[in-house]
Amino acid sequence: MTKRLLLLLALVVALAPKARATNASAGTSGAQFLKIGAGSRAGAMGDAYTALGDDAYSLYYNPACATFIREPQLGAAHTAYFQGANYEVANFAFPLSSGREPEFSRHVLGASIYNLSVADIERRSTTESQNPIGTFSSGDYAYSATYAYRYDRRLGLGATGKMIYQTLDTYHASAYAMDVGAHFTPNPDMARPVSVAAVIKNVGSRPSYAGGASDPLPLQATVGIGWKAIPKTLSLETDVSKYRDTDIFVAFGAEVTKPFNDDISGAFRFGYNSRRTAAGGMNGLSVGMGIAFHRVSFDFAWIPFGDLGDTFRYSLLVRFGGAAAAGQTKKRNYYR
Repeated sequence: MTKRLLLLLALVVALAPKARATNASAGTSGAQFLKIGAGSRAGAMGDAYTALGDDAYSLYYNPACATFIREPQLGAAHTAYFQGANYEVANFAFPLSSGREPEFSRHVLGASIYNLSVADIERRSTTESQNPIGTFSSGDYAYSATYAYRYDRRLGLGATGKMIYQTLDTYHASAYAMDVGAHFTPNPDMARPVSVAAVIKNVGSRPSYAGGASDPLPLQATVGIGWKAIPKTLSLETDVSKYRDTDIFVAFGAEVTKPFNDDISGAFRFGYNSRRTAAGGMNGLSVGMGIAFHRVSFDFAWIPFGDLGDTFRYSLLVRFGGAAAAGQTKKRNYYR
């Protein structure tokens, strides 16, 4: 199994430079902010997080992975983009009940907010004047609710419902969408377990602005393979994805973790995403680090966009729980 997985990962990465993010349908989807991602941990791993996700940010990547959350978690992330654009994320996951196995929760509820905003956009007149006549702003929002169910140690399922709201100056549009995901571990008793995940995202209505102009949502399909090559030390993942307006692209991520004592652990991550290679330069690569102290984790990711500029993603994750939860998570390395 290990040799076959290594060969598969090598083949996928070798083919990655040939995958392009543009095709004849490029730019024909609305609500493009739904493609951005969430959390610095996943961002540093090239957003390859469909099979290895195990925290509140997995609500974005694969709702089925929320079943690996054992106590309530709150995540907040900020991404500073070029040209004054800012992207904010808030994720909250709440396990309703735990299974008999210590690795998962049977039922989990989640709620998320995603917001991309740009302020002080210059307004121009229809004349040939070079002077702006004022400013306006734009904002894209997605509000979502998630339910995840763990059937057994091998299989988890999840679904997310979303309400999407967009504003551009005095215009606005809205839509509804749904994500569904599955997570499968063929042999959870392996010393180095392999997981397979599949997700379909953004199935829903078309956002429509005044005047009837509308574009379909960026429908996405992703299949991911995650491998805990060295449990609690090295994790690898490869995702193969396609949006309705892109060709197939590949994302690869790796995470190296180091526990310093019972309460403190650190992580180094890097990744590659072929969807971002069109802008040249170091576009497509990503690097990040993280530090976890007791129940709080802080993560950082550098995600360059080639000639367009660099982006920086910061995220915070807080875990809550009473005495029972504290006993379950004692001496746990939160960066698995």
